[in-house]
Amino acid sequence: MDIIQKHRSKDEVKQRSKRVLAIHDLSSFGHTSLMAIIPILYSRGIQVCALPTALLSSNTCYEDYVMQDTTDLMQSMPLHWVKLGLEFDAIYSGFLGSPVQANIVNDLISKYRTESTLIIVDPVLADDGKLYSCYDEQMVDAMKTPLHRADIITPNFTEACLLTNTVYRLDPDEPCIRDICTKLAEQGPRHIVITSIPGSDPRQTHIAYYNTITQYFQLYPCDYMPCFYPGTGDVFTTVLLADVLNGIPLELAIPNARDFVFNAIKLSLDVDSPHQEGLCLDIVLNQSGGFYVR
Repeated sequence: MDIIQKHRSKDEVKQRSKRVLAIHDLSSFGHTSLMAIIPILYSRGIQVCALPTALLSSNTCYEDYVMQDTTDLMQSMPLHWVKLGLEFDAIYSGFLGSPVQANIVNDLISKYRTESTLIIVDPVLADDGKLYSCYDEQMVDAMKTPLHRADIITPNFTEACLLTNTVYRLDPDEPCIRDICTKLAEQGPRHIVITSIPGSDPRQTHIAYYNTITQYFQLYPCDYMPCFYPGTGDVFTTVLLADVLNGIPLELAIPNARDFVFNAIKLSLDVDSPHQEGLCLDIVLNQSGGFYVR
């Protein structure tokens, strides 16, 4: 049985709240990474155990931010969790600061994975056709280490191109997108979700979904809004993960996450929230649709 179907069947039985090991950076100010992930998951009835890959004074949209590497903590904190007997229903990784951290994530997957543990990897590397300035090709290769252990991966289109050595295009056609999905499938993940796929219509982007088990492929249209908020990828993948853990099929979780992000952007624009802060989750999660009712 596919891991996603297992979570759907387990939901029929009363049990403790699902628990996620979230391996991401922590930006003290701004609604990105763990500062976005933790409230969203709790609002959906899911516990979070956070493993920071870096500590930052703010998200990177602000100048002169302070950053502290936490690689040593990533190695020592799990030793305490073993003593506590912690188990996880999902392991969810995002921003990683070095190849060493990628190997640590791989080790954690080996340590905590069971038959019912969902592994979701958001391979944070790049956007808008460019590799982030803090990364190089060595990091692109290192990110493939946790990728091949994943049940679900959620790269944006730029990251998908980098991970498959595909030339970035502003107007990829469906055969091109399918080819990228096939190349990613060869690296091991079971379910591939590619976001922010550009196209010939500037008013629209797409999300691609490819099930490597059944070869099912689908494109989901997205209305494009000409603005930038950091952390939208974090929010998308987190809402997607929450839905899957709560028993919603992935084919439905994808448009749910898309619509959540779209509505959050619209609300952030309506209230004139500063773009650097990210989506105004303090308002979004206080809307009636933001909370999960058990």
